[in-house]
Amino acid sequence: MRDGREALSTLGVALAAVAIQLPIYDRHLALLDEGYLLALAEEIARGKLLYRDVYVDNPFPGAFYLVSAWLRVAGTSIWASRLLAVGAFAVFTTLLFRAARAVMPRAWALGFAGLLLCYRIWAFPHWQIVSYSSLSATFLAGAVVLVLGAHALGAGACVGAAVLCKQDYGLGVGAALGLAILLAPERTGKVRRALAFAGSAALVVAPALLSFAAHGALRPFFDQTVVRPLRAAATSRYLGLPPLLPLLHQDAALRAGIGSYFPAVLLTLAERWSAIHSGWLYRETAVWDVVLKLLFYAPFLVWAAAALRWARGGLRDRHLVLLAYAGGFLLAFNRPRDWVHLMMVYPPVLLVGTTLLAAAPGRAARVLPSAALGLLALLSAELGRELRHAFDWPLASPRAGVLADAHNGPLLDELLAYIDAHAPPGAPVPVYPLQPMLEFLAGREGAGGVHVIWPGQDPARHERIIADLEARDVRLVIYSFSHYASLGSFRENAPRLFEYLARHYAIERVFAHEPFGPLWCALGRRPQGPPPGTALPGSDGLVPALWSFTPVLAERVGTPDAPVVARLPLDVPPEQPRLDFAYGIDPERWLEAPSGPFTFTVTVDGALVFRASVDPQRRLEDRAWRPASIDLAAHAGQRVTLAFAIAAASAPPRPDDLAGWAEPRLSASAGTPPPTAAPAPSR
Repeated sequence: MRDGREALSTLGVALAAVAIQLPIYDRHLALLDEGYLLALAEEIARGKLLYRDVYVDNPFPGAFYLVSAWLRVAGTSIWASRLLAVGAFAVFTTLLFRAARAVMPRAWALGFAGLLLCYRIWAFPHWQIVSYSSLSATFLAGAVVLVLGAHALGAGACVGAAVLCKQDYGLGVGAALGLAILLAPERTGKVRRALAFAGSAALVVAPALLSFAAHGALRPFFDQTVVRPLRAAATSRYLGLPPLLPLLHQDAALRAGIGSYFPAVLLTLAERWSAIHSGWLYRETAVWDVVLKLLFYAPFLVWAAAALRWARGGLRDRHLVLLAYAGGFLLAFNRPRDWVHLMMVYPPVLLVGTTLLAAAPGRAARVLPSAALGLLALLSAELGRELRHAFDWPLASPRAGVLADAHNGPLLDELLAYIDAHAPPGAPVPVYPLQPMLEFLAGREGAGGVHVIWPGQDPARHERIIADLEARDVRLVIYSFSHYASLGSFRENAPRLFEYLARHYAIERVFAHEPFGPLWCALGRRPQGPPPGTALPGSDGLVPALWSFTPVLAERVGTPDAPVVARLPLDVPPEQPRLDFAYGIDPERWLEAPSGPFTFTVTVDGALVFRASVDPQRRLEDRAWRPASIDLAAHAGQRVTLAFAIAAASAPPRPDDLAGWAEPRLSASAGTPPPTAAPAPSR
C-alpha cells in the first residue's frame, strides 16, 4: 500500500510538472543562449566536430550532442527543442521530489514539489529553453537521489553526464557528493563506494575525451573549455554579487545593474516592469533593493544555518549529502552572478531549507510556509498568464514553432524573409555579434565555425572567420546594433574582424520598427576595388575613422553658440567635377538618448552648396548613411576651400565621434553615390 501511494504521488508530481508548462512552453525565444545551443547542434548534424571545426565558448560537449541527437528524432525546430525542455524540467522536479521523500514526510515533500513548480516561472528563461545548465542540473538531481539511496555507481554516471553538459556544475557538485560519500558517518565501505562513484563518473567522461583526441581536437578542446574560461574569469568584467551595503537604503550600484539583478521574467514582461520601475515602491523606497539582496544572499545563509544546525544535532548521512549537493552549486556559482545564474543555485538550497522547516517544532512552522506557498503559487500563475499573453506572434519560419512578442516577431519574420530573398540557397549568412538563433532559423551556416563574438575568445578566430568569408565569397552578413554593455562592443572584442567588415561590406538594409527597439542591419559585400575618384584626405577637424560599416571623416558636432567648421583646400578637376559622399550618425549610437536633429552643411568658398538634417535617434528613416553629390562644375580647374560643419541645437554627449562624412570622393566625371547608402528602415 505504501509503495502504491509513493508511486501515485511521484506520478502526480511528474504530471503536474508537465501540465504547468503546457500553456507557456512555446512562448518566447532566446536569440543568444537558446540560439547558440541550437546552432551548434546543427553544426554537429552537418558533420562538423566541435572545438576543431566549430569554436565553442566554455561548455563541455554533452548538451550539444544530446540536443543534436534529439533534433534528428523530433525534427529541426525550436518547438522540438522545447519538448526536450519540458521533459527535462519534469524529470528534474520528479527526481528532487524523490530526494525530498528520502529526508522528509510526504506532505512536506509535496509542498517542496509545489515550490519547484512555482520556481519554474521565476527561473525564466532557464527551463523555458534547453540549456547546458538545465541538462547538467537534471543529471545532478539524479545523482543526489542515487547517493541518498546508496547507489554510488549510478550516481557517478549521472555526475559524469553532468560534467559533459556543464563542467563547473558537474565537477563542483560531483566533488562535493564524492566527499560526502567518503565522510559519511553512518556507513561502512566508504572508500570503496567513493572509488566506485569516481570511477563510474570517469568512465562516462573519458570516452568523450578520447574521441576528441582521436580526431585531433583535444588541444582546442582544453583551450576552449579550460584555459580560456579560467583566463576570462580572472579578467572578466562580469557582475559579482550585489554589494551587501547599504542594506536598508537604495543602492546605486545595484540599480546600475538592475537589468541583471532583477528577476528576468519581470523584465521580460514589459508592462509589469514598467509599472514596477515607475511605481512609488521602486522610486521612493529601498524595498526592492533589500528584497533583491536577501534573495541573492539567502542561499549562503540557508546553507550555513543548515550546516550549523545539523552539526550541533549530530550530522547524519542524508544531511551531509544535502549540504554537499547545495554547496557544490554554490561553489559553481561563478560570475556573472546575476539573477539567471542565481536561479540554478536555488533548487538545492530550497531542498535544504525545506528539510530544516520540516524538522522544526510548532504549528507556525507548518502554517506560515503553507500560506507563503499559496501566495507564491497565485503570483506565479499570474506571471505565467502574462507570459502567455505577451508572446502571441507565431513566427513564420518552419524552424520556429514558437511565438515571439509583437515587438520582435514581425521584425524577425522580415529579416528572415530578407535572408531568403538575398542569399543564395545554402550560402552562409553569419550573424554578429550575439544572435546565433537567426542562423538556426534561417538554416544557414556562420563563418569559420564561430557563432558569437564576445570577450575572451582566441584572437586567431578573426583570421579564421575572415578566411572563410573570403574563401566562400559570403555576400550577406547580419549585424545587430543591440549589445550587452557588460560584454563590451563588437569593435573591442573583434577589432580585426570589425575592420575587415567595415572595409569589405556596407549597410544595405536597416531593420527597425521602433526608436528604442531591436535594431539589425544587412551588410552586403562591396564591389572589388576602390570606388571611382579620389578620396578626400583628413584635415584639422576631419578625422579618418572606421565606423559601422564604412570609412568616414569624423567631425566634432558643434552648436549655434559654439560652431565647429572644418576647412579643406581643394584643387577641383577640370572635367565635370563632382563630390560624392554620404552623411549620417555613427550607427552604433542610433539607440542612444535623442540629442539631435543634426544639420550637415557644406560650403564652397563661403557659398552654401549642401544642407540636410537627420535625427536617427527619433526618426527611423534617418537610420542610414544618406548619399549625396555636389556638382562642382562651376569651380572646374580652380582651387577652392570646402567647409564642412555639423551642428545640433545643444551639445550632445561625446560629440567627437558621433557624426561624420562617409567616403567623400572627388570624381572627374559625373559620379554615383557611394556604396554606403542604405534604404530607410522598414516600419
